Amino acid sequence: VGGLHYIYAFRGDGRTPVEPVPATDQRAAIQSLLATLEPSALAIPRSVLASLPPRPSGYGRTRELFPRYTGLMFDAISPAVVASDHTISELLQPDRAARLVEQHALDPSLPGLGDVITGLFGTTAADAGDSPYEAEIRRAVRRVAIDRLMALAGGASMPQVRALANAYLERARYRIDERSEGVASGSGPVDPQLASDRLIALDIGRFLDRPGESYGLQSAPGAPPGAPIGMPAMDFLGGPSGLLLGVGWLDQVEPYCAHEGW
Repeated sequence: VGGLHYIYAFRGDGRTPVEPVPATDQRAAIQSLLATLEPSALAIPRSVLASLPPRPSGYGRTRELFPRYTGLMFDAISPAVVASDHTISELLQPDRAARLVEQHALDPSLPGLGDVITGLFGTTAADAGDSPYEAEIRRAVRRVAIDRLMALAGGASMPQVRALANAYLERARYRIDERSEGVASGSGPVDPQLASDRLIALDIGRFLDRPGESYGLQSAPGAPPGAPIGMPAMDFLGGPSGLLLGVGWLDQVEPYCAHEGW
């Protein structure tokens, strides 16, 4: 997405030094990435959720656990937030956004930043076919998309990237306001989707009024570091002066352990 094929050609060799990734490949990549944001891809099976009790007393949290909003109980939503942010933050990375703007200006058949943003909005919009759990995941993912778009609107170095991001935020706020005009005057339970949309609209409004202040810009929880599962932090591999790193490190482990009394 926003990528180039390039080589360091020589004069007269007849090769093309730089050409964008074909539009069909870029659009296929966008659709594949958007598919990772669907609740069907992010929801944790109920059989798994039923097997995850709180951690026993004495077993504290470690870096290998997902963050959570729910205190002691396993959080069924935050893993979806973490996973979706991995996709969204890369799609809305400022340098990539600038490349999308420029490639679309040079060749309108190539996707632009607007294609990515509208794709994110479409994928995270409410879907009547969602179960209540899937709907909650979709709302959480939409919030990640909005927060990342606000971060792009406030921090991208290319003015046109900021301009487009702000314009799409304004459009989102306007459409939410149209749909939810009577929320404050209503009675009875508030619809969860309406509540989520209203907070998004309010936070967008605060951001647009005071772009220097980070209204609503909640950093998505960080992902567990991954492999090697169960290992200490990476500085363990360093040892004194990086003893355990580099070629032949296995030959040095035994004398080092003996020296340290292990």
